[in-house]
Amino acid sequence: MTIYKDIKFYSLWAICLVFTANAEASDNEALLKKIKDQVQLIQWHTLNDSDAWGFTIETQLNNGNGKLQQRIQRYDPNLALDQQWQLIEQSKTKPSKAVLHEYAETQASIHTSEPPVDTKNIEIVHLVTLMFEKNMGDYAVFSFKPRLPMFDEEVNKVFNGKLYFNNDKNYIEKLTINASEEFSAGFSVNVEKYDMDIEVSKVEGKLHVTQIESKKSGSAFIFNSFDEISTRIFSHFVAKG
Repeated sequence: MTIYKDIKFYSLWAICLVFTANAEASDNEALLKKIKDQVQLIQWHTLNDSDAWGFTIETQLNNGNGKLQQRIQRYDPNLALDQQWQLIEQSKTKPSKAVLHEYAETQASIHTSEPPVDTKNIEIVHLVTLMFEKNMGDYAVFSFKPRLPMFDEEVNKVFNGKLYFNNDKNYIEKLTINASEEFSAGFSVNVEKYDMDIEVSKVEGKLHVTQIESKKSGSAFIFNSFDEISTRIFSHFVAKG
């Protein structure tokens, strides 16, 4: 009788384990679908060159020499082409007329140069590679293979990504991208280490990238080394009318 009871208990226990595993798998699949839908709704701002939204962007570059380069610009797709980009601040000061004139000439040169590369349909998060990895505190963590538009297909192979979904807030809050090995970023430029952190926020019901920070170190032209931190902070979003 005791053996029978033990067999019955372990059978029920095994059934419960299978039921729990199936329920967890179903939950993960539902969450994965939600995250894929959200990825496609994120406004990436400068990573995919979309003109659907205007924004203010503050860029900061720390190249390791103790001098921080800073600039604030405003992009408004609702304005005429030659007025869409406006310089608001440079080196923590209001730009002079000479600086504004030089800025306007640079923007005009960009518009009349080679046609921009269409990056609107690039999958920064390659959806078919998105996989649940683990739960960590308030986050569900997923792995993915990134496709950064500033690099070619061969370079993108060395990148690995993590996506952090905030279970309490119910949206994607952060992505990290790291290079698993050294790569060449152009003529005589070797990148030894590369990390990118992308912060996402919900602003008036829409998902926007609100900060991109990239850290890279390596060598250029054999003798020159670099160790840079580049930060882009986005705010004041306005939909294209």
